[in-house]
Amino acid sequence: MPALSPTMESGNIVSWLKAEGESIGAGDTIAQVETDKATVDFEVQDDGIVAKLLVPAGSSDLTVGTPVAVLVEEAEHVAAFKDFKPEGAPGTDSAASP
Repeated sequence: MPALSPTMESGNIVSWLKAEGESIGAGDTIAQVETDKATVDFEVQDDGIVAKLLVPAGSSDLTVGTPVAVLVEEAEHVAAFKDFKPEGAPGTDSAASP
């Protein structure tokens, strides 16, 4: 989760505007994110392809720095992330038990 405002500590993914496998360009909005003050655009900085969305739309209280998506430069790299889960994510061996 990127910091989309100077005071942002966490945010909610309202909606994804790009799907896995979709090409993106610098400046494209890939998601709508609700912060403590407003709903803002999550714009990408580089060209690439959305390889994996790591959290579903509607996810809430995501701390700044939490991985939310995997972006790659080349289409042939997308398949490598099909089953990817970041370390500590729900459903991985290193995730803490509730």
